[in-house]
Parts: sequence; C-alpha cells; structure tokens
Amino acid sequence: MSWLYLSLMAPLLWSLSNILDKFAIEHITSNYISFIFLLSIGNIFFAALIYFFLDTSKIDIFFASLNILSGLAIFLQYFSYSYSLEDMDVSVVIPIHQSEPLFVLAASMLIFNAFPTYEQAVGFFLIIGGILTLCMSQKTIRGLGQKRHIAMIFLSAFFGAISTILSDEILKSKNLEFVLLFNFSGYALGGILLLLIPTWRKLITQDLKKLNIRQIGIFGATNLFDVGGYIFFMAALAVGGGAALVSVIVSIHPLFVLFFGVIATRLFPNFINEDIAPSGILRKSISILIIISGITIAALNDL
Repeated sequence: MSWLYLSLMAPLLWSLSNILDKFAIEHITSNYISFIFLLSIGNIFFAALIYFFLDTSKIDIFFASLNILSGLAIFLQYFSYSYSLEDMDVSVVIPIHQSEPLFVLAASMLIFNAFPTYEQAVGFFLIIGGILTLCMSQKTIRGLGQKRHIAMIFLSAFFGAISTILSDEILKSKNLEFVLLFNFSGYALGGILLLLIPTWRKLITQDLKKLNIRQIGIFGATNLFDVGGYIFFMAALAVGGGAALVSVIVSIHPLFVLFFGVIATRLFPNFINEDIAPSGILRKSISILIIISGITIAALNDL
C-alpha cells in the first residue's frame, strides 16, 4: 500500500507547481523558451546535492547514459507542456495531459508483455472517463486553443511515458538516488542545450536581465514542488507500484489543479481565473466521483 500513498503525493505537489507555472509564464517570462529554461536549469542544484551524498564508485556508465536519456525525455515533456501552457488554461492543459497512462500501458503491453489485470483495466478506463467528463464544457472547448496546442500536450504525455518506462526499468537494478541524479542531470542538460540556438539564447538572456529576487523565488518554489512530486513518483515506482499502475493513480492530478485553482480564483482573482460557476463545480464533482471509483477498483489487488 505504500506505493499508493506515494503516488498520491506526487500530483498534490505537482498541482501546486502547475498553478505557479501558469503565473510565471504569464507574469514573469515573456515566452515559453525562457520559462522552460528557468524551470529546467534549477535541476542542476538537485543533481549536485544528490551527487554529493552518492557513492560515485558504483556509477554504471551504461545505466547512467540511459538514465540521462530519461531525463532528456522529462525535459521534452515539460518543453511541450510549456508551449501549450503559454496559451491555454492550466485546468485544460493538465486533464488532457493525463493521457500519459495510455502511452505507458500501450508500451508496457508491446515491449514487456505486461498486460493489466481486469480490475486495473476497469479502473483505468473509469479514470480516463472521469478526466474526459472534466473537460466537457463550452468554456473548456473555447479554451482549447489551436490544434497544435493539443498536439503538443499529447506529445508531452508521450515523452512523459518514455521517461516513466525507462526509469521503472532502471529502478529494477539501481537505487532511487542513482535514478534521480541522472534524471535531474538530463533534465538540466535539456535546458542548457537551448542556449545553442542563437534566437532562443537571446530570448533567455533578455528575460534573465529583468528577473528580480521575488521572481527567482517563485521559480524556486515551483521547482521545489515539481521535484518533490517527482521524488514521490519515483519512490512509488521504487517500492514496486509498477509504471502503468502508478501512472494511472497519478492521473488524479487534474483534481488537485482544480481544487487549488478554485481557491486561487476566489482569493487572488488577478493571479489566476478558473471556472467556478455552479454548473462547473457540479461537473467537476461528478468527475471526481468517477475518478475516485477508478482508483479504488484499480487498487483492489493491493488493498
């Protein structure tokens, strides 16, 4: 059961990060390139912290390289996410992004022949059904933006699935600290590689010159929430949750985003503006019941 609690902590922290992300991309940076650079570069600190306490004599070059590729997949996941977040509501981006378990499940079946149990399959489709119900409103449809934004969210989910599967396999022979070190390193490397493109380097430099301490603190906070959620997610995999099942449980992420979005809209309307009309709250409540039912059924074998 410990994997279940760890899996639930991940979306809780990620949702706080998402709310801050939306504020940062709208009120701090001038474009999504600068945003993802600042979001990714902070992972150097976390990688260095782990490296300081890790026994480097046990580092395996092959697994380290594979792990860095997993980290680069995380970067590409957030790069695609940032592209869409710049022009779409966070409460729309996150539910669509929960298509990631589809990619994880499909890959697990094709590559590892790991078919889900009947209960897991039923729970999985209930959760997806709840997420789709969550998106059913005229305001949501108007907030979808152009087709390229939706395509980029699915691309983000695809890269997230790649990272999840790679990390899950590496964790079978390596400890959690090893995986986190090189995932953070790969994520930070992706941000550094942005500087190789002159146009993007200029955009990043211009925004860096305008940053103040408060704005840096906001990026620090969203990084802490993001990394904290990722550590809980990886810990859930490490204790044997399984990539497909953990990803399904993490699919309740949109509920936390909506919860904090409603609070932020009521208390700080200039900070973020979400749909909190009675009809919207009813639709979201129905979605919550469907998703919770899915989580319960999916976890029956582990209760």
